[in-house]
Amino acid sequence: MQFQLKDVLEAVGPTASLVFAAWIFLSYLQSRYTGAAERYRELVENYRTQHEDTRAASLTRQIKLYRKRCDLMRIATNIGVASAILLIATLILAAIEVIAPPHPALAWTGSITAILGLLLVIVAASFVFVENGLMQQATRDETADIPNIE
Repeated sequence: MQFQLKDVLEAVGPTASLVFAAWIFLSYLQSRYTGAAERYRELVENYRTQHEDTRAASLTRQIKLYRKRCDLMRIATNIGVASAILLIATLILAAIEVIAPPHPALAWTGSITAILGLLLVIVAASFVFVENGLMQQATRDETADIPNIE
């Protein structure tokens, strides 16, 4: 079978944009995870070194919330990595399908990796919804020990 590089690029080109989008989404997830982890460490350090008795309950609640946020964003980031891997595998399978003789297994496998990769983006995004709720609660708890602030 004769093929040209142009044929391979035409096969993987449209799917490559999905991989780039998944990678951007993965960067977004990682930045949220990093931000939550940094804030978590700050709260723990604050609790250990300089909290007042009136602030202890608020700090404890915030630390628990930020730990949950970190856990959620770590899971979401791992799911995002799996999604990116599946979408990259789809690209590779599309290139192989151009190079090798057509085989139904390649088409099926590529279709499955594409669908699973996209579904995992949705799953990772759902973790962001949950994490946003925790973030809202954490924001309220930041000032829970200050009277007359709603």
